[in-house]
Amino acid sequence: MISKNTNTLLKIASTQLTRRFDAFAKKYDTTWVQMSIIDFLSHHEDHELFQRDIEQEFYIQRSTATITLQRMEKKGLILRTPSTLDARQKSVYLTDNARALEEKISIYMLHQQQAIEENFTTEELTIVEKFLKFQAFQEEK
Repeated sequence: MISKNTNTLLKIASTQLTRRFDAFAKKYDTTWVQMSIIDFLSHHEDHELFQRDIEQEFYIQRSTATITLQRMEKKGLILRTPSTLDARQKSVYLTDNARALEEKISIYMLHQQQAIEENFTTEELTIVEKFLKFQAFQEEK
């Protein structure tokens, strides 16, 4: 018998994960979300990225992305410049300040992934991933 509601456990896990990531990010005067955006941008430097790409990657609303990117720009972590493809759009680029954090962020993310993989079998991780996708992408009814 399950001792707690699965959704409650999911919320607790999410909160704890956020706390751990935010504690790491705080060392570098960033947030978990900002750190994740830096990681995302650093892995996609081969092409132009826009705010909408960040919104889609992290499933966040336009207003949330706008505020987050404005704060990152103010901190000197990103630059937003008119797109070479469409002047109505602004491309998002990492600054040297953010690039200085890239390796630290990548190492931290890798260690977090390794900790998960060391504690669960491939089969267990497949089930967890299936569950998380179900929760993340299920439509409201």
